[in-house]
Amino acid sequence: MAVIRFGLIGMGRHGMRYAQHLMRDIKGAELYAVCRQDPLRGTTFARDHNVRYYREYLDLLGDPQVDAVAVVTQPRLHERICTTALGAGKAVLVEKPMACTTREGINIVEAASGANRLLMVAHTLRFNSVVQALEQHIDEIGSIHTISMSQRLEPPENDWMDDVAVAGGGAVLHTGIHLFDLLRFLSGDEVRQVYCELTRVFYEEQEDAMSAIMRLRQSKIHCVLDVARYTGGRSGRIELVGEGGQLMGEFEHGYAMIIRGRRATPLDLAPPAQTIVGVLQAFVQAFQEDTEPPVSALDGYRAVEIAEACYESASAKESVEIEPDDDDEIDEWDDC
Repeated sequence: MAVIRFGLIGMGRHGMRYAQHLMRDIKGAELYAVCRQDPLRGTTFARDHNVRYYREYLDLLGDPQVDAVAVVTQPRLHERICTTALGAGKAVLVEKPMACTTREGINIVEAASGANRLLMVAHTLRFNSVVQALEQHIDEIGSIHTISMSQRLEPPENDWMDDVAVAGGGAVLHTGIHLFDLLRFLSGDEVRQVYCELTRVFYEEQEDAMSAIMRLRQSKIHCVLDVARYTGGRSGRIELVGEGGQLMGEFEHGYAMIIRGRRATPLDLAPPAQTIVGVLQAFVQAFQEDTEPPVSALDGYRAVEIAEACYESASAKESVEIEPDDDDEIDEWDDC
């Protein structure tokens, strides 16, 4: 089977992780070309690693040798780059958040559908060993009545994260988006109602903390999510409370357990692995086998839809309903 030639658009700290994994760890793929605005760093990297360099992403997308692109840029650029890449016939792997607004998300989903090209969103926490272990044991705790999740992170080092014109959002869009996707993944349901409050601690323009209560569309699960980007350490907690027991996990520190009565039993976890490797492997498999990716364009859109509802709720200081989509429209999107 032919090797997939990747073009990497965006070579910041996270983009460099993609570059290293593509060069070392992904069978069936190679890093073929890179796009970076800094020509000195870009040309130096390309020379050192024997790949092509493009300063402008349009030139990279015009290279007929590029089969697929990984978009690891600031989110404000995602809509423009993804829709152009899909129109150029490239398969696309885009970092979360897929878009900054639902309008941008719809444009990306429709571009993927219209071009009939693979688009996968890199919601990396789905590939975390703790998350996967919890998902595998959900049936053992009976009907779930509460899902509680939190994530704590240090303040970001990038100044652009506090610039609304560049980042598009703060803790909701860049960190909460992880939990929004996990809520859908673990519950198998869609969010119908959101009440959210936002806080600024260190940021000047953006929120760096959020807390939200959410209701789901089909089930009566009570969902509580909170995020903080001002702490001196990291943590990531998931708790699923069912009639037959509880599942608890910590995805930053790598442990999970099932609790029945007063007894807590550790869950067996897969060996720790880089979640980006899991994302890339899944994308390559979907590309080679012409199958649906595990995180679709619609999945990416849904997470952005929840983020937008959080901002609307915080602004209005009241609960916000997420209206169900037209069934015919969803049938088309499910093919993306």
